[in-house]
Amino acid sequence: MSAANQSTPVPPENAGVEPDIQLRKLNRMERVLGPEFYRIFRGVITNPLSIIGTSLILFFVLVAIFAAQIVPPATPTNPYSIPRDGFGTTPLPPGTAWLRQAPPLPFWWKAITGKDKWFHVLGTTSGQWDIFYGLVWGTRTAIIVGVLIEGLTLMIGIIIGAVASFYGGWVDEILMRFTEIFMAFPFIMAALTLSAILTPIIGRGIWPPTIALVVFGWMSYARLIRGDILSIRERDFVTAARVVGANDSRILFSHIIPNAIYPTLVLASMDIGTIVISFAALSFLGIGTEVGYADWGQLISFARNWIPTLSQYWWIVIYPGIALILFVLGWNLVGDALRDIMDPKLRGQIRR
Repeated sequence: MSAANQSTPVPPENAGVEPDIQLRKLNRMERVLGPEFYRIFRGVITNPLSIIGTSLILFFVLVAIFAAQIVPPATPTNPYSIPRDGFGTTPLPPGTAWLRQAPPLPFWWKAITGKDKWFHVLGTTSGQWDIFYGLVWGTRTAIIVGVLIEGLTLMIGIIIGAVASFYGGWVDEILMRFTEIFMAFPFIMAALTLSAILTPIIGRGIWPPTIALVVFGWMSYARLIRGDILSIRERDFVTAARVVGANDSRILFSHIIPNAIYPTLVLASMDIGTIVISFAALSFLGIGTEVGYADWGQLISFARNWIPTLSQYWWIVIYPGIALILFVLGWNLVGDALRDIMDPKLRGQIRR
């Protein structure tokens, strides 16, 4: 057989790239992002669901970035401490003037309201915690917690799943049995128990629930990427990388994981909202953050004693609930759009 008729292995750098993309000339953005990431980017900016989801996420990100300008911190050394207007148990309705010393006025307040004094924009909770302050600074908490926990769980899951599937044999057996042990625990109950154990050791704050959610949150990523890598590790571009002398770590992290990670990233984008809900649930149950910490779950927990009269004191649940719903909705819409974009059956419907 002549050399011209022999099949040539696909170079590792072109692995996962569709043939028509390999043949045509790439534009500048495709060269910067890479053909596959460029296709995903085009799909995100042209998909109506992702546009809505991205807009919601961008809104919360801007609120988190400019929290100090929207509502100046009442205590500069501890900006996440929600100011309270007394110690009364009855919530105050939106528009009620501050009875005690109010936080500093933001620069935009007088221009918009025409007043020189703060009032409770969204009312107060039981205990007179200001809801508007808690929502604004709680946005930072939600984003920090969501991104931190998701990043750590994703990293742990990818490493364990990738190593297990790449080496196989007894390594795969040990790591998968270890994963199944953690999967046997009910997620919220396990996180609640571990967070309650860590709170007296570490102290109240975001770290006990964060560590608990990370410990019991990585298993689905490990199993998902393991299955994807099992179907990729025998492909020609992996064989070509071995032939040219690439070591195991280079093959795994430079060639296999980049081509197997997309379904895992879709799941991760949808799980950020779930993580924030789980963190809020732990705060609602009184685990983790101290009382008065700017956290949406804790704002809702202040309404527990007023559930029978929510028709009268509706604002103590509606505003924090809307924030949680919109935050989770934004991430879910982006995740749904990414799933559609990366579905091979739907690729022809995505404009390049």
